[in-house]
Amino acid sequence: MHTGLLQVKDKRRDLKDAYYFNWLLQIDEEFQIPFEPTHEAMAGLKIHRGLPVHDLAANLRRAFSGIVAGNVKPDTLHTIRERGEFEISGEPEIMSAMDGLLSCFVADHRMKLPGTHYQPCYRIVA
Repeated sequence: MHTGLLQVKDKRRDLKDAYYFNWLLQIDEEFQIPFEPTHEAMAGLKIHRGLPVHDLAANLRRAFSGIVAGNVKPDTLHTIRERGEFEISGEPEIMSAMDGLLSCFVADHRMKLPGTHYQPCYRIVA
């Protein structure tokens, strides 16, 4: 880690870049656009390894963002009560890992307050 920090410091000094902010960092626009988690948007997410890595990462971010919204945002909670759970599909191996991770979050009470029953706002479909 120390070696990596020295390399970053040297590069920023050579490029006359600030130490306090990475002005050279470029973030793809798709990572900056807010995601509106509708049932259609969640069902339409493409989650498979055939995508460019940055597209897969953006879609996974959208899926997790939708799940968070479905757990806490009043408008999204209302929509889920009316229309049912979000359906998320994708490559089976990725979806299995995602389901395992989310199950661990539930077991650790990271999806709802301890002592309350967690009702999933999503369903992983094949």
